[in-house]
Amino acid sequence: MSTNLKIWRESASLIIAAKSNFSQSHLFNYKVLCLQRSGKSGILPNVYVFPGGNISKSDGNIRWLQIFEKFGHKLDSFKQLYPKENIPPILNNTDKNCLPRYLSLRICAIRETFEECGILICKSGKVNYTHNSSTWASYIGGHEILKWQHRVHDNPNEFLNLCSQFELYPDVWSLKNWSNWMTPPAIPIRFDTMFFFSTFNQMPDVHREENEIQNIKWATPDEYIVLNSNEKIMLPVPQFYEISRIRNFNDINTLSEHTSKRSCYGCEKYFPYRVNSKEGLYTIFPGDDMYPKSIDKENINVEFIKELPICQVQNRLLMNGDYHKKIFIKNFTPKDKHLPPLIST
Repeated sequence: MSTNLKIWRESASLIIAAKSNFSQSHLFNYKVLCLQRSGKSGILPNVYVFPGGNISKSDGNIRWLQIFEKFGHKLDSFKQLYPKENIPPILNNTDKNCLPRYLSLRICAIRETFEECGILICKSGKVNYTHNSSTWASYIGGHEILKWQHRVHDNPNEFLNLCSQFELYPDVWSLKNWSNWMTPPAIPIRFDTMFFFSTFNQMPDVHREENEIQNIKWATPDEYIVLNSNEKIMLPVPQFYEISRIRNFNDINTLSEHTSKRSCYGCEKYFPYRVNSKEGLYTIFPGDDMYPKSIDKENINVEFIKELPICQVQNRLLMNGDYHKKIFIKNFTPKDKHLPPLIST
């Protein structure tokens, strides 16, 4: 087997929900941000995803501690970001010359979000914030800041320089632990992605990065599911599953409170187990009776099962083509204080 088939690239993604004016046309008083990837992209062309990307060496640069300490935030200030239980391996690293992984992955998500859509989730060192545990994310705007978007995109090290020059520091506290997804072995380019969640009390301005992103969309969870079903947009499995989970909340304040409270409970690693059947391609998730005790990461073959066995507990997704997805939840309760996806009837 080729060596690169064994590699899962560590990455971070950020789910952003922002308060919007309530309208009788829908049940939600918030919208979720998704970005449509370029059709020229070698990875997931044209699909709608959350902001994010691969972790860079600069995201773990120990210089970040100097920036935080300048404004009174020592390493102990970040202990609340490390979950108490259900700790996915991606959050751990043993290199003492780098930031802790639970911190560098957050910086990665903030940097990538700024690169792709111009939202800079940072605090100003010139402002005396009362505390750093606010449920709402802080962001910085302005013409001078946006001039750095392409510079940071072309060189991740420039994010350090941006924060240093404007006396800013990443609002890592506003990124709540949400989920951890790994790409199935059968897919050649694989990612081990930590998903964080941030809520905003108003919708920030967005500015598309022209090379990677062809469209930026704000929509309610229900709107995304309908658009995907009607083949207007294409959502990959993790995004479809997570948006279906967010559908449990129609109020941004309740959602924000939930993301804050459950963050300390970590998240279960979602390493999908896939099987073909006469109905289509099933993706089986942890907790489902069919989910194996261990998955062979070397096996790129997808087993064919004509008829799946009857299961008392189901946590799975059936896909027929790129657009037609259906989640099956039965007697399933996540073990990390999450709610299961709200499925369409």
